[in-house]
Amino acid sequence: MRISSFMYIDMMRKSFQDDISQLYGSQQQLSSGLKINRPSDDISGMGQVLGYKVDIANTDQYQRNINNAQSILQTSDTAMSSVVTNLQRVQELMVSGASGQTDAAGRQDTASEISTIRDSLYALSLTRSGGSYLFSGSLTNAASFATSPVPLASTGGLYSYRGDDSQISVNVNSTAKVIENITGSDAFAFSLKTTVSIKLTTGNFAHFTPSTGSVPSLITLNLSTSSVPTAQGFEQASFSNYMDMTNIIVNAFNNNDVDMINAMMDPLQKSLDKVVSVRATIGARLNFLQQTQTNNDNNSVNMAKDLSNVQDSDITQTTSDISKSEMALQALRQSSGQVMSQTLFDFITIK
Repeated sequence: MRISSFMYIDMMRKSFQDDISQLYGSQQQLSSGLKINRPSDDISGMGQVLGYKVDIANTDQYQRNINNAQSILQTSDTAMSSVVTNLQRVQELMVSGASGQTDAAGRQDTASEISTIRDSLYALSLTRSGGSYLFSGSLTNAASFATSPVPLASTGGLYSYRGDDSQISVNVNSTAKVIENITGSDAFAFSLKTTVSIKLTTGNFAHFTPSTGSVPSLITLNLSTSSVPTAQGFEQASFSNYMDMTNIIVNAFNNNDVDMINAMMDPLQKSLDKVVSVRATIGARLNFLQQTQTNNDNNSVNMAKDLSNVQDSDITQTTSDISKSEMALQALRQSSGQVMSQTLFDFITIK
């Protein structure tokens, strides 16, 4: 088989193209720092790169969700802490005011302080974060509670809940969600499952009866001389939240109503217990968020390392490859020059 000059030229052309392509690829890796710059460089590797980038982007979003949830829960916890402080102060004033050592004038002075606490509780119920109401459920653009100058037919009190009971969940990793909000029903509403009857120090009875179907549940208080909850009473009141509770207490102090003051001590204690429980729930969520955030950070670092191993070029190896390609190309130029410099006369044999 004879090799023509055209075959020599084609072989040299292909060798030039291969060496130049290899040199260009190495130079591109050196300039970009990546060994995979396009899918054709490594189809399998590019699939891994895209997978790692998607996972890292998702984890970054999880971290933003966690940061936002932490801000909301921390602000909610601060508000709940103030609620505890206010209710504890009301409790102290009630214990003092219910004693026989306090006269009508003294109880009126106490009523003034409790009314200030009532207004503080209302302000706390309207706590906002980033322009959104924290205790309105999913209706974050609406005020959590509203007040009226006259008792409302629906609640019997001056304050009504305007939010809903929706819980807002956010993804914090690929498998877990966390509820980031506390609804107004959880944070400020008093609730009972069944009727509760209490015998007062005066010998009378206080009957607390929850309604059905309303959210928050409306509690009807009936003061009676009978131990039977359905018996005719001599005084009634109704409430569904801490603001109306304290408002009833204010009126009781202003009216020197010792029976009502004593009757409201039990729901006040139950309210304190509920708020403490809500704070414990918030604390548990914050702890979980902190742990998840740390785990996400560790996962991000590991995924970044895996991504680097797949796509980042070895600068030392790449520099060496460039030198080798340049040497091979130079050798090819020299050898091709020698071959191409031959003429037809170089192949004529003179006998």
